[in-house]
Amino acid sequence: MNTHPADLSRRQSLKLLALISAAAALPSPLIAAARSNAASPLLGWTSLPNPTKGYHLIADLATGGNTLLATQNQHAILIDTKFASYGPALRADAQTLNQGSPHLTLINTHHHGDHTGGNAFVIPYTTHSYAQDNAVARIQSQINQAIGEAKSGPEKFAKANAPKELIALAQHAADSTHQITKDTVTPKHSVESSKIIAHPGDQVSLHHFGSGHTDNDLVVHFENDNIIHTGDLIFASLHPFFLPSGGATALGWIKSLKEVQKLTDKRTQVIPGHGQPGGPELIQTQIDYLEQLVEQVQKQINAGTSKENTAEMEWDFMKDLGFERIRPRAINAVYDELSK
Repeated sequence: MNTHPADLSRRQSLKLLALISAAAALPSPLIAAARSNAASPLLGWTSLPNPTKGYHLIADLATGGNTLLATQNQHAILIDTKFASYGPALRADAQTLNQGSPHLTLINTHHHGDHTGGNAFVIPYTTHSYAQDNAVARIQSQINQAIGEAKSGPEKFAKANAPKELIALAQHAADSTHQITKDTVTPKHSVESSKIIAHPGDQVSLHHFGSGHTDNDLVVHFENDNIIHTGDLIFASLHPFFLPSGGATALGWIKSLKEVQKLTDKRTQVIPGHGQPGGPELIQTQIDYLEQLVEQVQKQINAGTSKENTAEMEWDFMKDLGFERIRPRAINAVYDELSK
């Protein structure tokens, strides 16, 4: 990249975020899983690595952040809504997988558009919806981004040879952009630091440990089933995405992840914001990346190396990771943070 990511405008940053989240060719396993039978899920939901009854996952780099659906006794919790064009399909699948029940709770792990874009097509149909306090204004500021993504959805799906059912739902989103308003995109309940919410058969806790990937990260912990969705505090086998204007801080990110570790044991299933799920080793791997990034960038600052030259560097811990295009962005963000 010739442009240094730390100097990108807000508009450019949002475009880059969308590009990174669509890094894989659009939808392969996800779109291919569509069914002609309306009673079957439209999207490519899979089981967790350790299959657990009532849990359904979409972990596909092409479609935005990883989405988890937990269903139990006709009550469902949906975590994140991807881009706007996926909102109607996510809502339809949540109802299908929840045996037709309308009892749905939505949780946004943070404000980025690949995790909240579909909110307007989900929140009006929920019983409860949650985000961290700082996410509210940030989600509302992205309305135009969501509208643009919804309008582009049908063409994007058609070019990917998506099944007609998904194209039709994407077209519904495109035709309904007037419904994307502050009221429909905004979760109805905000969380400051922690909260316990009801879910049959489990205790579900929401945790905000301070600024990390953003200033509004929420970690969702299904305590009895020992499952954690970290949102974008974890990028599994990928370079992490930094957007300083959204509150990103490497030092805070490390602190947040160390708090997440306290919630785990060796059997915990960890769902990252992007990449494939795994165990608690995903948390340590992300901590190791960030700690080494801070250490190496600090060495260059101490040596008087310019930000431009530092951003061109690559260290061993960075090799063979996906999202290579945003590697310089991570370096630049940490350089700026440590230089303050």
